[in-house]
Amino acid sequence: MNYKNIETVKRLDFDQLDTVVSERIGALKLLAQGMTDRQVNDDICRDLILPCVYTLTQFLESVEIEEKNT
Repeated sequence: MNYKNIETVKRLDFDQLDTVVSERIGALKLLAQGMTDRQVNDDICRDLILPCVYTLTQFLESVEIEEKNT
């Protein structure tokens, strides 16, 4: 039996994904911290930062990590 999804996931480079996602989150953080009250910055918040944070929130809600009791 061929499990295409499992094979695809096995080929993912999670180390690279972790690095890239961390870099992008850091960039969003710096961008957000440097915001001034201007229309272009409000547009960036609306079109970039808030949708990204929403997507990350959905991810966090869907992946729960439980500690093992030994």
